[in-house]
Amino acid sequence: MEPTAHTNKTYDEFVAKVNRLHAQLGEDIENWRYGQTYFNVLASIRSDLSETIRGTPYDPFYKDEIPEATENLIKSLWCQP
Repeated sequence: MEPTAHTNKTYDEFVAKVNRLHAQLGEDIENWRYGQTYFNVLASIRSDLSETIRGTPYDPFYKDEIPEATENLIKSLWCQP
């Protein structure tokens, strides 16, 4: 997916950043959830999208994996202005 006006990162670059950070955090912080990393990185790159899903069934913060519905929603919104 292409970069947007909100960021110069593509969705795939965002996920790569999540994966790198999660691997680093996992070495230092026990019980750090992947959804926690995903949401926090999303908030730092696309706060508009993190606020859209905060506190909804799409919010992955308390999950160990990103639900397919969440991933599909974020991907679909990533390229919108």
